[in-house]
Amino acid sequence: MEYSLAVQKFIPFILNLYQEQKKQIEQNTTQFIQKYPNEAKSCQKGCGACCHFAMIPVTIGEAFVLLNQLIVDGHNLKELSECLFSYVDKYFKIANKIGNLPLTEKDQKNFLLEALPCPFFRQDTPNQPMVGHCGIFEIQPSICIFYHSIDSPELCAQKKPHRTIDTVMQKGFSMQNELQIFERKELGRSAIGHMPLLLAALCTTEGLNIFLQEKPLSAAELKQEYAQELHDFTFYAELLGAIGYTLSERDILALSQAQKEIEKL
Repeated sequence: MEYSLAVQKFIPFILNLYQEQKKQIEQNTTQFIQKYPNEAKSCQKGCGACCHFAMIPVTIGEAFVLLNQLIVDGHNLKELSECLFSYVDKYFKIANKIGNLPLTEKDQKNFLLEALPCPFFRQDTPNQPMVGHCGIFEIQPSICIFYHSIDSPELCAQKKPHRTIDTVMQKGFSMQNELQIFERKELGRSAIGHMPLLLAALCTTEGLNIFLQEKPLSAAELKQEYAQELHDFTFYAELLGAIGYTLSERDILALSQAQKEIEKL
């Protein structure tokens, strides 16, 4: 797919989807608060716990749109790339310290102890690393639109279970599912991964070319069990390769363990 065609296809679809879903999420939140007036979303400007998570999941299409929006808004691509790769270096150093990518619950908690923020997080208080705000709030990805808590922010800061508004979370997961369906339709595969890593990959010629390649599975291949899921996973592995990371056996084992943990929720 040509770059210009990807811009024409992905940007309108994703931005329109964001706008539609954001309105519904706001309505669902309002309805919940009206029904339970003693409850409230604890996510406010100043809380940056989730901005330090080891996984800020976005699709590769979202990352592509976000990168283009940043450039349109006046961000210099070279400076963006330097900022993202500075984060990538620190992220992979932590991963090497842990022994694999921080995917399991235990490893994600250990990652939080390193206090590495999203590269777009702006710290407000020097001696309080998790107090700050999003530097690109107006163009944040879907996960930042729907992820939230109605419990103490301290639970998020420690990566502990917390309550959410079910209808909002369901709408958010539905939105990510729509994005994946769209990407598979246009590219033949979809990748969900950590936002800064995907953005960094798209800043490279190799990563951008990987994204633009159309690799649909044949009808026969799609009949095979987990064929699409494996195709999607390979996509993410290729994008990680574009920023110098090769998945290890320990990474695969950690991913398998993380999937089991999610299934128990």
